[in-house]
Amino acid sequence: MKYQDTACLTKEVGKGIDMAIYSFDQLLERVKDPALKKVITESRNDHKRLQDENNNLQKAYHVMKQEPGSMAKGMAWMETNMKLSMEDSDRVVADIITKGCDTGVKNLYKYINEYAESDLAAVETARKLIDIEETLEENLRLYL
Repeated sequence: MKYQDTACLTKEVGKGIDMAIYSFDQLLERVKDPALKKVITESRNDHKRLQDENNNLQKAYHVMKQEPGSMAKGMAWMETNMKLSMEDSDRVVADIITKGCDTGVKNLYKYINEYAESDLAAVETARKLIDIEETLEENLRLYL
């Protein structure tokens, strides 16, 4: 059970990280304020570092990396473009990312509880992602 829970948790953490990076890449080009761009870029870099850590953990457990589904990416792309077509502003970018952080944090807590037998290293990686997301959410409040 421990292996199976660890595999599932690392897959979900990986999908969450990949989705965040995908969103950052989609939104960074729309940001006008250099300070906001810096906040998002720094968080993207934190996500990339954690992605490497999670990938190494998956390799150690012989877990196949799983990308977010194309449906999830497509829905995120549509929602982002719809919101920005109505108001192309840094406030909207901050709002989109903040909602993504909130959803990500809720999902991560759900997965930590669901896969309770996971190895401590996998849980710690999930908690690091929670910290990164919560910090980003705090940093974006100024732009809402």
